[in-house]
Amino acid sequence: MKNIRRPALIALTAALAVGVSACGESDPAPGDGATTTSSAAQTSDETSAGETSSGATSETAPASSSGSDTWHTAIEAAEQEADGTAYEIDDQDDDETWEVDVAKGKTSSEVQIAADGTVRGEDDTDLDDDDRAGLAAAKITLVEAIEAALEEADGSLDDAELEEEGGKHFWQVTVDTADRTEVEVRVDVTSGTATVEPDDDNTDDD
Repeated sequence: MKNIRRPALIALTAALAVGVSACGESDPAPGDGATTTSSAAQTSDETSAGETSSGATSETAPASSSGSDTWHTAIEAAEQEADGTAYEIDDQDDDETWEVDVAKGKTSSEVQIAADGTVRGEDDTDLDDDDRAGLAAAKITLVEAIEAALEEADGSLDDAELEEEGGKHFWQVTVDTADRTEVEVRVDVTSGTATVEPDDDNTDDD
């Protein structure tokens, strides 16, 4: 009887040992689960903070300035006021007040624009035949012509208008520069090519 119970006891002890060992392997060590959860929460918080910071930077970053003068605003305001196409602009005063001529059909509207873009007045007249022909031939706008001229001659805009010579139309843009009083730039109405015209004052008449 004793010989039968002893092997059974040994087998039972071995089974219990295996069960305890298996439980030890499957159960996490004390504190492991808390550490994993804490690390995941920290990573999530850091990611959220990074996204929030990035978003705030994107929203509050100042827009880059193109450095455009008030002439651009004046042309846009005049075209909206007269509902037409601007073809001439002139700096009337030193306070950046502009006079913009806008064509609409057979009518030309002379619009006065203040430095802040507000309309001061508007006068309507008949559109000149030469200006009408120049607008019909033009493939680039007054704004594009001025931009091309300012790239060719660094300075500030004084005036710009449509001109015709020998049956060929072009934009005539006058630029005020630091080293010269005025520079005349001719801009092709089709290609937009800008060319600085010779300074007649510096030409010798020998």
